Amino acid sequence: MIARDTTPEAAAVQEAAYRSAGPAGRLRIAMELSDLVRALAAAGVRKRHPEYTEAEVTEALIWQIYRLRPDRLED
Repeated sequence: MIARDTTPEAAAVQEAAYRSAGPAGRLRIAMELSDLVRALAAAGVRKRHPEYTEAEVTEALIWQIYRLRPDRLED
């Protein structure tokens, strides 16, 4: 599937790059993208709630991602 904002030529280049990266390279890329998304989400929480501590930012992220309240994690 090609994203609407990506030309077919650019998509082909990206696919070739992913193929040449091999399984370990693709895993690394996926992990880096996951870390980036979490960092962006945390930045959004901090922007909306500058008064939050880091623990509260983490709690808000857990809620955003998993819809779990930290006090319910042991259940």
